[in-house]
Amino acid sequence: MIYRNYGKGTERVSVIGFGGMRFADQRNVEACAGLVRSAYEAGITYFDTAPNYGKSEELFGVAFKEMNKTRTERPFYVATKSLRAEPSAIRKDLEQSLRRMNLEYIDFYHVWCVMSLQDYYGRKAKGALQEFERLHQEGLIRHICISSHMKGEEVETVLQDFPFAGVLLGYSAMNFSYREKAVEAAARIGAGVVVMNPLGGGLIPQHADRFDFLRNREDETVVQAGLRFLINDPRISVALVGFSHPQHVQEALLAVQNYQPISPDQIALMQSKIKQGFTELCTGCGYCDHCPEGIPVPRLMDAYNHYLLKGEKQALLDRLNWHWSIGKKDPILQACTQCRLCEEACTQHLPTTDRIIEIADLARS
Repeated sequence: MIYRNYGKGTERVSVIGFGGMRFADQRNVEACAGLVRSAYEAGITYFDTAPNYGKSEELFGVAFKEMNKTRTERPFYVATKSLRAEPSAIRKDLEQSLRRMNLEYIDFYHVWCVMSLQDYYGRKAKGALQEFERLHQEGLIRHICISSHMKGEEVETVLQDFPFAGVLLGYSAMNFSYREKAVEAAARIGAGVVVMNPLGGGLIPQHADRFDFLRNREDETVVQAGLRFLINDPRISVALVGFSHPQHVQEALLAVQNYQPISPDQIALMQSKIKQGFTELCTGCGYCDHCPEGIPVPRLMDAYNHYLLKGEKQALLDRLNWHWSIGKKDPILQACTQCRLCEEACTQHLPTTDRIIEIADLARS
């Protein structure tokens, strides 16, 4: 296993983290807890969950009860989150998480799922950050972090506004350019960077043939190539993988065990292949994100990627709803005036306007 400091902190975290959102069957408590324990035994030390991941916190708690016996000799670190803005609700969330996971404190506690600067400043105005600071002073949380789906420049603004110890964001070979500014900003201030959806929300392994161009070596799988693309970036503290089965853990571990540094020239070639390989898929550069009607074009194009790859309307709607909080009745989907400014800005010359109209039609149907 490779270990890195979490930002400028002293915690040495495993470069592969355990994401607790994708347990195969949460009803099978022992199998889920066993998966967590086996990952810990294999050297994974960063465990991420959230109150709304079903029974994930309780399942982690079963595993942690045993893992706590060796935590002094073999440290592990726990991340969870709160969606709340009101101080009392944040404290309630934290106390509940501590009880569920048999813990006395949370290492990395996140202001969760910040979707826009308006959302961030709204929570701040209600006292959310002050409550996080109080919880930190009381020793109930070790580090104040933020989890966001905003574009890189907006995350950069937030990191400049408050001394967050770390940031959790979506980042992969598919959309690295969309959030590059955030990673750069985190590195400048010494904040930890944990990336979620390192395999494009499962799209990379589900479409291995389509993403074969990611591979640099004959002996690696597309999954390993996608993870190594991230591991090679020293600014990234943890690549958070959502594990469902033991074989998923093993493949992620192989990406580390057989890892060899990738030269800058090779990385540049990979990035070039990525851009060439995505002929009709949006790479998330964000240049189209200046719609006069306020349409979040990159988010809609990200969801359309899922539609193209899976060929299912539901894949599109699920991505909009669960990842971007855009319901099928959201008026923003019907706001396009067909000015085509987004198409003019698109570096790939994609028919973004036509896709926005198609998304609106699919949402209505």
